[in-house]
Amino acid sequence: MKIAIIAGSGDFPIQIAKENPDAFVLCIEDHSSTSTFKNDSEVISLNDPLSWILALRKNKITHLVMAGKINRISNEKFDDNEFSHDLIKKTFSLGDNSALNLIENFFNENGFEIIPVRSMVKDCFFTKGFYKEEFFSKKFKDFVIQNARFGSNFLNQMSEFDAGQSVVVSNTIVYAIEALEGTDEMIIRAGDLYNNYFKNSVFGPVLIKIPKLNQNFNMDLPVIGLETIKRCNELGFSSIVLSSKGTLIAEIDVVKNYLKKNKFCIFAI
Repeated sequence: MKIAIIAGSGDFPIQIAKENPDAFVLCIEDHSSTSTFKNDSEVISLNDPLSWILALRKNKITHLVMAGKINRISNEKFDDNEFSHDLIKKTFSLGDNSALNLIENFFNENGFEIIPVRSMVKDCFFTKGFYKEEFFSKKFKDFVIQNARFGSNFLNQMSEFDAGQSVVVSNTIVYAIEALEGTDEMIIRAGDLYNNYFKNSVFGPVLIKIPKLNQNFNMDLPVIGLETIKRCNELGFSSIVLSSKGTLIAEIDVVKNYLKKNKFCIFAI
């Protein structure tokens, strides 16, 4: 078995590559760079699925792991001509999970097996409950649990629409729902609302980031890293709610050190 990491942007593909030095890295143009990795690597264009297959076969790859954020192709940047691949055209009208299922089928039909990214990293989840529970009052923990229940129920109801994996809530008020802009931009949007209209609240808003119902766990699990946590803390968020089995944590030891130092709350459900 020879594994390739299909590397989008962010720190998570870098972490996986470091932990798996024998893995080949297929860098997506404008998302990741071969200079970032010590592994054997190559750059491919997101616009050209046939080049993905050629690069993988040339390097004798049998199994694939998807890691990192991959932005959708803009209609303006897509050259729709007789040589354009139908796979890319079809994704324009699909939600994220449906588009990823289509891409997984494409790889399977060409002889490659997708394996879960969590099989490539040693420690990437928080256990159920509050991390460093002793830092927080009962009143605060009750607030987080209440919002975790509300926010996760909300996201589960939204799953049938194949929308985002994140929502920001506080006391049954929905500040923002993740859409095409991604989690970080949604956090900034929600932070602006909080700081302009709700700054005097006892506790700041709660980010909930969990997998959708029927999520394709091989292709796309929600990921939280240090920069996202820092941004939430700086914007006045009170806490982040994650899935203990479905929200991946990039560089979890670094994240834990930050949480302890800043007494910021992570609650895993």
